[in-house]
Amino acid sequence: MKIVLLWLKAMRAPFFTASVIPVMVGAALSHREGFFDIQGLILTLMLVIAHHAGSNLLNDYYDATGSDPINQSVTPFSGGSRLIQEGVLPRQIYLRAAIVAYAIGLCITVFLAVNSGNLIILGIGTIGIILGVAYSATLTFGMGRGWGELAVGLAFGPFAVLGSYLVQSNHLSWVAFLAGIPVGLLIMGILVLNEFPDLEADRAVGKRNWVVRTGDVRRAVWIYLGIISLAYFTVLAGVVNGIFPVKILFSYITIPLAVWILLKIWRFKGKVAELIPAMIGNIGLHFFTGLLICLGVW
Repeated sequence: MKIVLLWLKAMRAPFFTASVIPVMVGAALSHREGFFDIQGLILTLMLVIAHHAGSNLLNDYYDATGSDPINQSVTPFSGGSRLIQEGVLPRQIYLRAAIVAYAIGLCITVFLAVNSGNLIILGIGTIGIILGVAYSATLTFGMGRGWGELAVGLAFGPFAVLGSYLVQSNHLSWVAFLAGIPVGLLIMGILVLNEFPDLEADRAVGKRNWVVRTGDVRRAVWIYLGIISLAYFTVLAGVVNGIFPVKILFSYITIPLAVWILLKIWRFKGKVAELIPAMIGNIGLHFFTGLLICLGVW
């Protein structure tokens, strides 16, 4: 049991909700059209979570020689799993574990593609791996060059929703891709807010993510506001244009939570502990808004 808990911490399992929500949204869209396969849903969840685990492990592997060792503002939601820094697990085993996780996800993807006779499933699964690797890998270094946030938003938004829908229905749909946009924006909001405590460490090692580029946490609040506002706006725009069903507007129930998070981070005075309630709320914002989108579509 201790080994299981250790690896769950290494993989940052609490963030796997970022994988669950888009898969559920894709399945809900397919169900709305009369296609639903529980086995396909379970396998899709397994492969997306496997890719997510691989990305998290790879991220810790690369950050172990970058910002993590000098980060003095670690929270339960940022700064990595810390197991390398604490001497619990060696850095190299993270790379091996990431390869295993990606291999598991790839095997499931191949099975789904062959079983359905649709190689597009394999293509979307491969895109997911590429985005996950490119985010952290030294040569691409998406997390430090200003496009990592977009890569994460695409991977856990449009591509994950579209891939889930494709497994269920065996065909592509622009509606599924578009339904992934608000979900992807919400996960981008988590990533951006989690960059707040890491500002100094990221800046010191040359990471040029969106928060570092603003130069100040107070200015970065506007980026967060823009991302979250756009998430709600895309939901409304989809309804107005007849793309999404009206019941998807149930997701607007979470707007008060979004406002509360904004007020918390706007009042941030520099003590990292002040950000933790907002970071917890932000994860809840993604989960519950995504769940309501799912239920509205279903």
